[in-house]
Amino acid sequence: MNSKQNKILAVGLTAALAWSTAPAEETALPYKWGADLRLRQVFIDNVGLNADAATADRTFQRYRARLWGSYAISDQLEASARLIWEGRHYQDPDPSNWPAPGLEQWYSGGVLFDQLTVDFKRIGGSPLSIKLGRQDIMLGNGWLVLDGSPIDGSRSIYFDAARATYLAEGLGTTLDLIYLDQSADTGRFPQALNGEVEDQTEQHETGAILYARNTALVKDANLDGYFIYKHNEPNLTPRNIRINNGAPFTSTSDSGDIYALGLRADAKLTPSWSLRAESAYEWGTRNDRDLSAFGLNGRLTYSFNDRLKNQLHADFEYLSGDDPDSRSDQAFDPLWGRWPQWSELMIYQWPLETRVGEATNLQRFNVGWIAQVHPTTQLLVDYHALWADEMNTRTTAQLANISGDGDFRGHLFTTWLKSKFTKHVSGHLVAEYLAPGDYYADNRRNDSFFVRAEVVLTW
Repeated sequence: MNSKQNKILAVGLTAALAWSTAPAEETALPYKWGADLRLRQVFIDNVGLNADAATADRTFQRYRARLWGSYAISDQLEASARLIWEGRHYQDPDPSNWPAPGLEQWYSGGVLFDQLTVDFKRIGGSPLSIKLGRQDIMLGNGWLVLDGSPIDGSRSIYFDAARATYLAEGLGTTLDLIYLDQSADTGRFPQALNGEVEDQTEQHETGAILYARNTALVKDANLDGYFIYKHNEPNLTPRNIRINNGAPFTSTSDSGDIYALGLRADAKLTPSWSLRAESAYEWGTRNDRDLSAFGLNGRLTYSFNDRLKNQLHADFEYLSGDDPDSRSDQAFDPLWGRWPQWSELMIYQWPLETRVGEATNLQRFNVGWIAQVHPTTQLLVDYHALWADEMNTRTTAQLANISGDGDFRGHLFTTWLKSKFTKHVSGHLVAEYLAPGDYYADNRRNDSFFVRAEVVLTW
């Protein structure tokens, strides 16, 4: 090549290299998308703690697919959506043994949006942001606010909500004001695309939450304070039948107005010791009775700061129970915290005295160990000792499920093996065992097991 050709080639290569290495923000697309597929195999032994019941053993598979995307109209305005579907196949129990007719052995449920939002970020350059539409909301550790659709069993956790967030950076404080308007089923906009209507919770719910978080008042500590209001409007169907996951089942509806005032702290005390604690007082009315209830939830953790990231922790949780000798109601209401916070198995046992995932009337002491046993895998082992606070249940019919003589719920052992093999493949194994105590009636004391295997493929 001559000198002129070399110069032309050099200029061309320089231009091509400059274009190919341009800053990402100049070539970034305004939209993002993703998808995942969750596959689960579940075995449960002795649901209801009665081995002689025809529906005590459950074996089923769950297949959940999700597709999501977002579009940034500008730096301050973004729209997003997520479409989900979940099907099930029940091997046990046999549909003919199900207490309510209509159990679908092969179940293909609704195709619906569990996220559909418009997000206004830092409006006009101010500290205020607003998010409108169907969205996931978790406050703190999700003790009282995480799951707006507890009946569908982790298919979704959405809230139909408007959330305003104000960031006072100079004070190290974030304020959230949230309005919730939750339908009992999927029949309203954005309803399922294939016309399926399923129950998501037992009543229509509206509410408001004022939540403040501060990181500046105490070094290495997050301090939260909140006020919650929840209004329950009954959704009365014949015999209170609810339908989701292809399974019809009975579950009573709530009415009334509940108010809650709470505090939460999450602090690193030393390089090895950390503490988190949360408490809330509730008052108002529930099902035509005055409500006055209290809850406390805390964890003390010791971190070894070693190669395996070993941690030991001790938990205590107290949820007041309803005093049977009082005309008012003292049973703590978990509000939007009806999800498996510390046990997958107990989700299936709570209906003996309340509803699916509705933990209350509880004293729980827990010790546990967590370790990173492999670069891809974490092991969690826990023991829980469980007691009842009072000798009472949600309905008179449920009184037959408890003995009335003892308050020990039982010994619960849980083990998790969580793995993330690549950015596209993750999964877990979980096993739980419950040895029931004398709180339950004589015919409700059979040992119970829960085993689940999960694989998630993500794109």
